[in-house]
Amino acid sequence: MMTERGKTLLWVFWIVCFLWGPWGVVTTQAAVESSLTKTLDIGKKPLDMTASADGKLLFVLTKGEVLVYNARSQKLTGRISVDAGVNSITISPRGDQLFASNSKTKTLSVINVGFVYDIDVKGAPFKGPADAPVVIAVFDDYQ
Repeated sequence: MMTERGKTLLWVFWIVCFLWGPWGVVTTQAAVESSLTKTLDIGKKPLDMTASADGKLLFVLTKGEVLVYNARSQKLTGRISVDAGVNSITISPRGDQLFASNSKTKTLSVINVGFVYDIDVKGAPFKGPADAPVVIAVFDDYQ
């Protein structure tokens, strides 16, 4: 059997739950920590930017061109000419197409993106003239 004090505490509990319950939700906000690692001076006014899905490349839209940066070294690796009215860009998930929109002309341009890599073959075996425009290497020993 409950004592008189126990009944009073129970009533106080229910009153507090009733009055405080709907408004008593405790909310918290997480603090955001940030630190500036580097500022990249591109020499032109940036209009938009996007990054490749793997995070290796950064595409920065300026008036009339897209600057392609290596995200790690933050060095300019290429330029893609676009219409001067392009005001927004994004890259496809595979990173092989750049989408550029122009709100003034109401157009969307799809630009195929390919990358050419220089491979150092100095000291590698070859057959034919060293200054040939194309070199084909065949390895047939499979050992």
